[in-house]
Amino acid sequence: MSGTVKAALIYPPLTDPTSGYHSLNYLDSYARAQGHRPAEIIDANIEAFHHSYTPSAYDWLRKELSRLSIDDLSGPDALMARANQLGLPDPDPERLRRSVAVLQDPTLFYDYRHYQDAVDGVISWMDALGTVGFPGQFHAGFRLHPPPMISIGSVAALTDEALLARLNRPFLPYYEDVLIPRLAAGGHQVIGISATYQWQLPFALWIARLVRQACPDVFLIAGGTEISDVWKCASKPEYVFQVLADFDAIVVGEGESAYTEILDAVAAGTLPAGHPNVRLHPKYGRQRHLPLRYERLAQVPVPDFSGLPWDLYLSPERFVYYSPTRGCYWNKCTFCDYGLNTDGPTSPWRQDTVSTMIADVTELSKFAKFIYFSVDVLAPATILRFAEQVVERGLDFRWGAEIRLEKYWSDERCELLRRSGCVAISVGFESGNQRILDLIDKGTKPEQVRRTMTAMTKANIGVQMMGFTGFPTETREEALDSITFLRDNPDLWTLGGLGDFMLTPGAIVAKEPDRFGITNVRPVEGSDIVRMLRYDEPVTEAAQAEIAQAKAGLNPGHYHRPWLGSTDTPHTFFYHDRYGTAVRGVLANDRVRHDTDDQTEFLANGAFVDRDDEQVWEAYRRIRSDEQEGTPGDLPADRHLFRRVDGQVFALNRSSRLFLDLFSAPLTLAEAQRRLWIVEPTVADRVWRTFIGQRLIRRHRLPAEPAR
Repeated sequence: MSGTVKAALIYPPLTDPTSGYHSLNYLDSYARAQGHRPAEIIDANIEAFHHSYTPSAYDWLRKELSRLSIDDLSGPDALMARANQLGLPDPDPERLRRSVAVLQDPTLFYDYRHYQDAVDGVISWMDALGTVGFPGQFHAGFRLHPPPMISIGSVAALTDEALLARLNRPFLPYYEDVLIPRLAAGGHQVIGISATYQWQLPFALWIARLVRQACPDVFLIAGGTEISDVWKCASKPEYVFQVLADFDAIVVGEGESAYTEILDAVAAGTLPAGHPNVRLHPKYGRQRHLPLRYERLAQVPVPDFSGLPWDLYLSPERFVYYSPTRGCYWNKCTFCDYGLNTDGPTSPWRQDTVSTMIADVTELSKFAKFIYFSVDVLAPATILRFAEQVVERGLDFRWGAEIRLEKYWSDERCELLRRSGCVAISVGFESGNQRILDLIDKGTKPEQVRRTMTAMTKANIGVQMMGFTGFPTETREEALDSITFLRDNPDLWTLGGLGDFMLTPGAIVAKEPDRFGITNVRPVEGSDIVRMLRYDEPVTEAAQAEIAQAKAGLNPGHYHRPWLGSTDTPHTFFYHDRYGTAVRGVLANDRVRHDTDDQTEFLANGAFVDRDDEQVWEAYRRIRSDEQEGTPGDLPADRHLFRRVDGQVFALNRSSRLFLDLFSAPLTLAEAQRRLWIVEPTVADRVWRTFIGQRLIRRHRLPAEPAR
């Protein structure tokens, strides 16, 4: 091995801006251990965000917005674009700079009112930025909501140059001014693009197209979970390289040794045809494919994160991901379908030794205070031995992981976890009903789960709950068991809630439909990359509306990923470290009407949606009815739609609008009551409590910043 190959590895938009992801660092560290030179690691997601509010990019954005046209769209796409323009804010780079400063400030970040204002500022900016692509394409700041044909995996849509160009248009100045000139001048022989999430795929495809034009001789590769999913879920083999046409090769599954063999081949002037996880473009001829290779963890070194742009991430602390296991030791859950699983729900179970884990975290803790075990699950006995050694050695860092709520976790063992630095765990409790748990083959019992949650909470370890309703044959009463379980135990979990069951092709449920009472299993119409399946199952379908109503409001957090309020995010762990299991109350406090609020100025936390064009307004109402997460039912046609600053839409009656319109300028509750003297004080107070609880109004003045 010459070690002379110059490589660049790119992590594309659109994903979490609060910390660097670990996939590229694992690849690079492994290759370096094999004698290769370090790669240039480019987090294009965070770089593109920061470039978007530079003076030159902001000037470009203002000009684009002033001449914005959707005349090239027709039919439903045009109507959707016009509808999504309603209520979108104007870009405010100064507010965004203040927001970034708060999110990176080690003091203001932990004041939840400052935090909310900062996150709202970032979301507002991304809403405005997305308007130059498909209006409404960004949700919660860093979640992509593309046109439906992209979402369902249509090959025609994923290869449509005009559609991809439009989705990528918000980042055009970054591509043209920074990324592509940097790569063109870099002299790279290999450029790799890693896509972990489906939201990144349209951006990865467009970057690949630009790289191919600017660097025609480079060996261009793609990898990551999303690329593996394209390979795994393609309904026809030829679809894979129709979508990934600009790449010379893709890596399917785990990539450390595959990436290194690609570097070896390029150094030798040959094609990397020998590794079973490397799939060459058909232009190189037919290849014989061996069974996929799963890495031996003993050969994977501790990742080096020093090459990531830590000063750019929207966090006050460094947070790194670490993967000492792969696969799941349980590997039985009938709904699960994760990674490159062949005959099981996940890939094969492998685990590092405890001594290796201790050596790794000793190094990582020199670099970052927070280490998240990014694994499917950690084995209980391994965690305990790990925690014992952390305490014995006096290592000082904070950590969290996803675990199973086994009865193994006694009060004493949970106390040991806390002393070792564990601040929160995430658990897939899935359901509060035993019959459903048995159908899932979860191997747990609700009462045992409750006891384990109690032990974790007593140790001041936050328990973040993940579950779902709608598993096949689940009745209304069984779904309500899950809701009741969470509602009756609010002191035993901090964040999380219940999603909706989704059937994927590799799950045991899909492979054995008769066993689970489902029929007519089929892909989503128009999908070529089949990530999810539709099916008929009348028992669960009949109760959907009522269950959605009952689930609303379970989670005390109101932000979606990547922000505080969702499970397993860096910000969530930072707040757990600061506030412990009291974090739930911290998040709820600002949504409560306090006795002192009579003289506090409040301001509307959003705006009503324009209703001048009834056809467009009706389209907007239908679109947002379909999108509401955690909000039951639709948005009635006779209501006034209020768009909160974070994008959530509320349907308000005429009297509610009269109340809310009072706060178009800062106003105290006492003055609002005087203006509504005809309304009973008790009625008005109920309205204020509702508005504050739903964040329809917010306190106008933030707490004073501490002296510097």
